[in-house]
Amino acid sequence: MTMKMVIMMAKEKMSKISYLYLIGDSIVVIISIYIGGFWLLNTQVAFICSMLITFAAFYAYKKSIKKRVESSNGEEFKDPYDALEDPYNLFDDENIDDRKEQKKNSGIFKYTIKGFASGIGGALNPIRILAYVVLILSFFYLNRHGLFNPFAFFIGLSIVPIMSMLNSVVTLKSKRS
Repeated sequence: MTMKMVIMMAKEKMSKISYLYLIGDSIVVIISIYIGGFWLLNTQVAFICSMLITFAAFYAYKKSIKKRVESSNGEEFKDPYDALEDPYNLFDDENIDDRKEQKKNSGIFKYTIKGFASGIGGALNPIRILAYVVLILSFFYLNRHGLFNPFAFFIGLSIVPIMSMLNSVVTLKSKRS
């Protein structure tokens, strides 16, 4: 699978999920207008912050995958998480002596550090950190000006994870059918 195919599939999936987020947000907007007060402001500020965080995470993940594909030089990619889940290659077709030797020479601490190091790059992506800073600043702004409603803010933050979960459930059900 080429990088262009991966990017095209990601864009297609992203646009489908984006529409799902907007449908969820539309429902919350209608409910917020009915409730009144600062509900609409809180839900929309939280929703926008949640979307920024989600898109920043997708961008960081896409960048990480692109970097791995470019650095592989046509070799088969071995996921570092596979090494964490199966450190002794019990599910590979290697001979038993190699597995015993590898088991002797490796420690669990080494695999823990490897897993941490591979995930820290995406977590410390500047765009992702900036998205979290926007969330924190928006919370402080609303709170300082007496506009903050914690329940409405939580509802706004929850739209993206709930709609992502619903998308996963629908996708799994459609694959099983």
